[in-house]
Amino acid sequence: MNCKLVGQYVQHLEVMLSPGEDFYAERGSLIYLETGIEKELSFNGSGIGRILSAKLSGESLFILRLYNVSNMPRKLVIGSRHGILPIKLNGESMICHRGVYICSNNRVNVSSKLSLSGLTGGMGLVLQQIQGASTVFLDTKGTPITVTLQPGETIDVDENHIIAMLNLADHQVQSNWSLKNFASGEGLSMMRVTGPGTVYLSPGKFFSPIG
Repeated sequence: MNCKLVGQYVQHLEVMLSPGEDFYAERGSLIYLETGIEKELSFNGSGIGRILSAKLSGESLFILRLYNVSNMPRKLVIGSRHGILPIKLNGESMICHRGVYICSNNRVNVSSKLSLSGLTGGMGLVLQQIQGASTVFLDTKGTPITVTLQPGETIDVDENHIIAMLNLADHQVQSNWSLKNFASGEGLSMMRVTGPGTVYLSPGKFFSPIG
């Protein structure tokens, strides 16, 4: 499988599927596909609990499977709201901003995660959790920023810029309340993130509801 990001301001993803290969995408993200690629719509998860969890995380109730039934490579093109950030998962669980999942080259588990630090920090009570072995493509407003934190390293982040956090446990993410944050225009609280782990940031802001 060959995946290529195309574009500057608003990006799209070109995926070349070899015979027998498949790809998974959020419902409504497809721009076009070549003949020889079939579509299959299924629930985003197995069981009522997982399906509702995916919906709470900001995704559709359904996931689209695209698979090449021809005997030659065929192309499909996936769109984004703004830009696209690829992140490779090797079975880890990644915490994301609500609704940023676009597509992946393997089926992944997209579910919701309740987060008190997210609520107090401004990201919202319900975050998105993605787990699996796949390259996952996430929505970003502009060219993404990657911050790799070493053990004990700390940054304060405007929560509306966070796309995803990889290999970070709950106790490593806390809300940092300060009147200085408010005075500087960031609101009363920023997210304090302590390594080790990786934070992916969007130059443009995502705006989340409180819940």
